[in-house]
Amino acid sequence: MKSNKILILLCCLFPVLFSCEKKPEPQPVVNPSEEPAPASEDPSVSDDPVSADPSAEESKDPITDESVDPNYIAPGDTVREKPVVMWIDASANFMRFAKKSDIKATLKKARSYGFNGIVVGVKPGQGTALYESEFLKPCTTLNGVTVERDYDYLEFILQEAKALGMRVEASASVMVMGEEGGTTGAIFEDPYFAELECVEWLPTGLQKISKGDTFAAINPAHPNTVAYVKRMITEIFSNPKYAALDGFCLDYCRYMDANSDFSDYSRHAFEEYIGQTVENWPEDIFYFKSPTVAKGDYTPGPLYNQWIEWRSHVIQHVVSEARAALKAVRPDADLSVWAAAWYPLPHTGQNWGSTKYTSVNSNWWATNTYNTTGYADQLDYFQLGAYYNKVSGFGGSDTIEYAINRTKTILKGDCPMWGTFSVASSNFKAQTATKLCLLQTDGCMVFDLCHIAAYQYWQKIKMGVDDAWEELGVNSPLKVKQFPKE
Repeated sequence: MKSNKILILLCCLFPVLFSCEKKPEPQPVVNPSEEPAPASEDPSVSDDPVSADPSAEESKDPITDESVDPNYIAPGDTVREKPVVMWIDASANFMRFAKKSDIKATLKKARSYGFNGIVVGVKPGQGTALYESEFLKPCTTLNGVTVERDYDYLEFILQEAKALGMRVEASASVMVMGEEGGTTGAIFEDPYFAELECVEWLPTGLQKISKGDTFAAINPAHPNTVAYVKRMITEIFSNPKYAALDGFCLDYCRYMDANSDFSDYSRHAFEEYIGQTVENWPEDIFYFKSPTVAKGDYTPGPLYNQWIEWRSHVIQHVVSEARAALKAVRPDADLSVWAAAWYPLPHTGQNWGSTKYTSVNSNWWATNTYNTTGYADQLDYFQLGAYYNKVSGFGGSDTIEYAINRTKTILKGDCPMWGTFSVASSNFKAQTATKLCLLQTDGCMVFDLCHIAAYQYWQKIKMGVDDAWEELGVNSPLKVKQFPKE
């Protein structure tokens, strides 16, 4: 075990998915006995764009000829728009998108305010489908609200968006199959998913995850979980009704927390991975000093570092299998993952970095080969969840600009990156954030439609888009897929 050992305490920084907030991967904190420190109020962190981080030399591109304007556009050159995408959460917008007329009006408005794409949720956390599925039940009720549709939700959204020239990506919260602390969802109603339910290791012992305080999730390590993810992707992208889909986003493609999964299947799979029997299960992974401590207040055991690597390898496998399934039926479709920016994320098993990024191995919890579990090279692009309140500056690590700059180093050029941010408050600098993401990354995603509508961010986002297009010299629309001609 390496020096400067810390205990990982899970902290939930944002409201959960079903309340119109993507629940980001919790961050480790230095002192588990204290509450996480508030965001920095350093006056050197501003909301005015900052050109570069002077300490991040590795991510800079050297300019060999200062007389050359990097923004110069030769006459006749085509400079296309980058994706400007609005996330449409399945649960949060369930009622908002109940009627065709509401869908049409919202998409038309989004297009007029600078959005040229959407990410639409087609499998909410209950494990039901908002598309034509042969194995998932149709989604008609969410959070006690029932909507009976006489039309195919995904098909209609796709048709309307394509008529407006918009990019459309489907998303699914892949590992969540039931409500948080609830009793409804596929994990409770379908034996296939019930057998895959995660088991958590808590101070009070082992228990099913649906009995605790997080989403009812399934075990990413089980082959039947991988089979379900591949089947979902295959049936969506092989359906002619959805032929104009541009891509698929894996959301919640992770373990819910450090406490899962400790099922018998995971034990045996881990033992096979390390080539030895775990004599004291699960204490050799980590243990609790008292049954009254918090679930994140654990002490690592002798196999902890190998366990962390194995879990990350599991998620890498899921992503690679998802990519294979997608490319088998639609080679031209994009695969992306949304994940939180506060890398690394050992407790959720997400190593979204490059396998070439070996600096991550210096963490106390990492093995010397942890970097080999990275999955950036399996993505067509990565959606960086920089859900910070501050936009610009390098006075602290809690700004969108800092996250973008650092992520370029972590990805090592393995895949493009979109900057993404949340407008879940009334005083967010949406114009600055939009412009920043479009100038410094390959695209911009705004989370979520419900927040944009609630706080009326339409105009601010449009101003950011216009600012970026002017600075980049954009003179051509984004290329998007269309339905094949008959």
